[in-house]
Amino acid sequence: MSVVNVYATSATTDNMSRHEMLMWVNDCLQSNFAKIEDMHTGAAYCQFTDFLFPGSIQLRRVKWNSNLELDWLSNWKLLQTSWKTLGVDKIVPVERLIKGKFQDNFEFLQWFKKFFDANFDGHEYNPLDARGGEPLPSDGKTGAQSRMPARTTVSTKQPVRSTSNVSVNKDQKRTQANPIKTTAARAPTSHTLSTGGSARSAATAASPVSMPASAHSAADLQEIANLKHELEDAKQQLTESDGVIVSLEKERDFYFSKLRQIEVLCQDNEQIGTVEVARILTILYETEEGFAAPDENDVENGEEVY
Repeated sequence: MSVVNVYATSATTDNMSRHEMLMWVNDCLQSNFAKIEDMHTGAAYCQFTDFLFPGSIQLRRVKWNSNLELDWLSNWKLLQTSWKTLGVDKIVPVERLIKGKFQDNFEFLQWFKKFFDANFDGHEYNPLDARGGEPLPSDGKTGAQSRMPARTTVSTKQPVRSTSNVSVNKDQKRTQANPIKTTAARAPTSHTLSTGGSARSAATAASPVSMPASAHSAADLQEIANLKHELEDAKQQLTESDGVIVSLEKERDFYFSKLRQIEVLCQDNEQIGTVEVARILTILYETEEGFAAPDENDVENGEEVY
């Protein structure tokens, strides 16, 4: 498939506003992005690539709603691999994009909108089915917030409702019907009785509410146990992520060293204008102790070896 590369900058006059851009993204991907900088995980661009060039990227490897920076880097690396195969010349500023700053992400989206318009052929595409029904992005905070008020509203409203209206209305009726001093003097007594009666009724009405407290306590203990389990899982993931990051840093330094050697070789032969291919190949195929080159079968299956 042929790709039309776009080199236009943000200085053109046909740019859309941030709100129009966001509406376009959510309309194309059936997503719910609230801000453009929320696209810093790279997941949206992975799906846009599949949108433009179906089958050109392995969507099953995309981390749609991860909160780990390591997974965001994995998404961007997957995107860059696909773009390299397709022939997209754009250099992706991953280090700036994953920081989630608005300006960097907005400028990149402006370029991508032009790239999309230049390459889209109008074919049908169902983004929700393509990503297996995954929400984009997902919001895991609503469940915890909606559970909290449910316990407090039941125990506070009933006693208040049964004290004020009943006792005061009875007191007003008695003072209006019997304006005699002796009756008026007894009115506080009846008010006190009615208030006491209403207090007893409030206590009686409130007592069934306090009975299921043990059930709430059991539910709270179960929720705490679940949260502790999730915390342990998160710690385990962080430990594994730290190991992968160290491995990636070693791999980065290894290949940077090769590039530096080739750069020095080219500079030494700048006057001649030619470089021996054999010397470059020697540098490229040179290995260090503990370095394992990826197996061809693993690369074809989409697995990475560090």
